[in-house]
Formats: sequence, C-alpha cells, structure tokens
Amino acid sequence: MELTDYTIGKEYERSIGFSSIGVQTKYYKDGYWYKKNSCGYEGTAEKVCSDVLSFTNIRDYVPYETYRINGISGCRSKNFLNPEQETFTSFAAAYRFAYGADLTNKIYTCQEPRDRIRFVVDFIYEFAGLDCTEYLRTLLSFDMLVLNIDRHFHNRGLIKSEAGYRFASIFDNGAALLSNMNIFPPDERIEDHIEAAVSKPFCGSFERQALVLGTNIEIDYTRLMAYIETIPHTRAREVLCLQVKRYRKFFPEMKDIPHIKQNPE
Repeated sequence: MELTDYTIGKEYERSIGFSSIGVQTKYYKDGYWYKKNSCGYEGTAEKVCSDVLSFTNIRDYVPYETYRINGISGCRSKNFLNPEQETFTSFAAAYRFAYGADLTNKIYTCQEPRDRIRFVVDFIYEFAGLDCTEYLRTLLSFDMLVLNIDRHFHNRGLIKSEAGYRFASIFDNGAALLSNMNIFPPDERIEDHIEAAVSKPFCGSFERQALVLGTNIEIDYTRLMAYIETIPHTRAREVLCLQVKRYRKFFPEMKDIPHIKQNPE
C-alpha cells in the first residue's frame, strides 16, 4: 500500500537528542510529531510495537502510523501532552534537576540490576511521590518482547499538570525489532542479531532486567497472531514472530479485559 506523503517545511523541524543514533530531526505540526527513518525501518517498528500493545491489557501507549515525510519513509504520532497544561520530565532530567548528576552513571554504582531498579523506584517516589514499579515492569517486559535497544532514562518519564505527576504513555519504540540496519546488518542471521541485542538501562540483558520484576502484560494471542499475518513479510515480522514464540510463556493469555485500540487521528 502506498504511504501518504507529507511535505513539511523546515520551520517545523525540531532537533531531539538522546537516542542510540544521536540527535534526530523530527517535525512537529498541528499536534503531531513526524519522524523520518534514518537507520532502517524505525517507522515500521514504531507502528508494529504500538499495534502489539493494542492486543494487550496496556492502555496507556502512543499509537503510531507509517507515512512518508518529504519523500522519506517514517511515522507520525499524536502529541500525548496538552501543551498548555502539561509538561514532560524524563527520569534523566528529574535526577539532574534534583542532584545535578547523571542517573545512568549513578545506578551503576549499584552492583546488581535489582539494586539499580530499586534505586530508581526510590528516587521517583522521592521526586514525584509515585511508585514506578508497575511502570518499569511494563517497560522492561515489553522491551524484552520487542527488543527495544534504546529505552534509556530520557524516554521514561513523568507528566506534570495541576493535578500533580503521572507516568508518561509508552512511546519511542523505533529502535525495536532490529530496525537499525547499521547495528544489525541485513546480510547476517536474525537469530544471531537477537542474541547480540543489548538492553538498557539496568543491564545489557533484556531477560535479566525483565525477570527482576516479572510482567504485568497480558496478551490476546488470537488477535495478535491474526494481526501478524497482515504484516508484510519483512524482518520486523520475522523478529516479532520469533520473540512471541520465545516468550509466550512469560506473557499470559489476556482474558476478559476489553481493550479498544486508540485512534491516532
């Protein structure tokens, strides 16, 4: 299917850092963020990951759709903030504001992933009065499923409004599903890439950090498998199939939890 192509002027450009590929140029226009692929198929990864979340009991996530932006494939997502009433503060920014130091460097003064996770849980409770255990449990287990190699402390965050703090929606899965062709060249075995994928931020093993907290994600496998059949035969689809097969026992079958996918329009 031919992707809709948006022509967006330079006046809408925004430079966003803190990713595995350094500073990214995105566009913000009419309440939507637009992002072009730069290393592979990040836009497809974003869409597939948000689609997978639509078949789970997780409700608070950002839906993505694939588009072309100025002739280059990519994706767009609706701003999950109300710009006039809400602000986003990453975990990294919160720690730097509170202590003037780098959170990643600080947690690695702890020897074990469990202790690093506990440090972050304690800090967020101190900073915002919220227990982030469930939030981290969701992110760590989902990242293990989709192999998101770029879940650092800049895309884990808090939203502040007059009512106080809440956790941000799940967003920024573009580095999942082996989407970066520079890191995971297409002429090498997918299974080897899966084994070589390194997680963030608590240790380099997706499984090791996810197993500290376990999972709170349940999956409607009937709908998920039917959806996978609709994905074109690409590496993203193959990686997802392998990961679902590998971790199906880790994620229980969703039962009696109605969930309607959010509409990005």
